[in-house]
Amino acid sequence: MFNKLTALARRLLLFYLVLVAVAAHIGLYYLYSSQPAVVLSTIDNLMQTLPVAAANPLSEVAPDATAASQLSDEQISALVQQDIAANFNSWQALPAAQALTNIRLDGQSYPDLAQALTHIKDNSHLQLPAGIYTTAMAIRANNVTIEGVGHVILQRAAVAGKGMILAQGNNLTVRNIECRHISVPSKNGACVRLEGRGLTLEHVYFHNSQTGLLETAKEHGYIWIRHSRFENLAKDARAHSLYLNSHSLYLSDSVIIGNRHQHSLKSRGPLTVIERSIISSLSASGSRLIDLSNGGELLIQQSILQQGPHAVNNQAIGFGLEGLQHSTNTIKLIDNILLLERPSSNILLHSGNNQPLVLLENNLIIGAHDRYPGNHQFKYRANTALGSWPNLPRILCHLHLCQENSPNIQNMHLAPPLTNTHYY
Repeated sequence: MFNKLTALARRLLLFYLVLVAVAAHIGLYYLYSSQPAVVLSTIDNLMQTLPVAAANPLSEVAPDATAASQLSDEQISALVQQDIAANFNSWQALPAAQALTNIRLDGQSYPDLAQALTHIKDNSHLQLPAGIYTTAMAIRANNVTIEGVGHVILQRAAVAGKGMILAQGNNLTVRNIECRHISVPSKNGACVRLEGRGLTLEHVYFHNSQTGLLETAKEHGYIWIRHSRFENLAKDARAHSLYLNSHSLYLSDSVIIGNRHQHSLKSRGPLTVIERSIISSLSASGSRLIDLSNGGELLIQQSILQQGPHAVNNQAIGFGLEGLQHSTNTIKLIDNILLLERPSSNILLHSGNNQPLVLLENNLIIGAHDRYPGNHQFKYRANTALGSWPNLPRILCHLHLCQENSPNIQNMHLAPPLTNTHYY
C-alpha cells in the first residue's frame, strides 16, 4: 500500500511540474510578445549571475562598462570627448568666397544684429560676418535665410525663454552657422525653435546646448537637414538632441553624436527619412537613438547607428510606443551598419504591441538580441572586420571629416568584409 501511495505521489508531482513548466512558457511567450526588452533584460541579468568558463568577448568590443549611474558627470563628459576626438575632426565653417565686414540684410549694411532684425521681411536674406553673436533672433517673416559668411557662432541667448533662433514664420533656412551654450529655465533651450511651418538646416553645427532643434508647430510641414552636425546635446536637460512634434524629417549626410539625455532623435511626425548619416551615442548615457513615439513611416539607409555601453535604454529604435497616430506605419532599414554595444541586453527595434510593416535588408547588425533574416548578424564587433571600440566604421568618411577622399557611397554596399565566424 505504501509503495502505491509513493508512486501516486510521484506521478502527481511530475504532473504538477509539467503543468507549471507549460504555464511558465505560455506566460513568457505572451510577456515577450508585448515587452521583449523586459524579458531579454531579465534573462540577461540572470545569466550574468551564472559562472562562465571563458572571458566575455564583449571585452574586445567595449570596456567593461561601469553602470552610467556610477560614473560622475565629469567622467561621462571626458569619455564622450575622447570618443569624439577618436572618430571626428573639428567642424569647419564653409570658407567665404569674399570677406564680409558688416552685417548685411537684403544688400544693406547694418551696424549691429539687433537693428538688422527690425527690418526683416518676407524673403529676406540675412548675412552675418565671422564672429560671435549673443543677440537672439525672433523671425516672424516667411522664406527668410540666415547665413554665416565665414565662421559665425551664436551663443548664450534665447528669445522668450525658448531658443537662440525662434522661427515663427514659415520656411526658414539657416546655413553655415555654429550654435552653442543655449539654455533656458525650462531646460529645453534650443539653437532653433520652430513654431512656424518648414525649416532647412544646411551645414550647421549645434552643440553643448539643452537641445539642437525643437519643433512645436501647429501645422504639418517639412524639415530638411543636410551636411550638419549635432553634438553633446541634452546634458542636464528635459530635451532630446532633435525633437519634432508634427513635421516630417529628411536628414541626410549628417551626424548626431554624444547625446547626453533622453533620445538622440525623437519625432511624432508622419515621415522620417535618414540617409548617409551617423547617429551614435558613443560613451554617453542617453536613451534610444531614434524614437518615433506615434509611429509613421521610417526609412534609414546607408547609415551608421551605434549605441554605446553606457546607454540607459536597451532599445536602439522605439516605434509607436506612445500609440500609433498615423495611417501608414512602416519601418525600412536598408544597407546600414547597426552597432549595439551595451554589455547587457540590446534590442534593435521595439514596437510594443504594434505591428508595423518591417523590412530590414542587407544590414550589418552587431549585438542585437532580436534577429532579422536577410541581414549579416553577429553577436560581437570582434566577429567582424570593423576594428575595436570606440572606433566607428569609416565607410561614411566624409562625415568623419577624414583626410582621405570621400568614397562614393551612392551605390555602396555598407557592410565591410566579414571574418569567417559564426552567425548567432
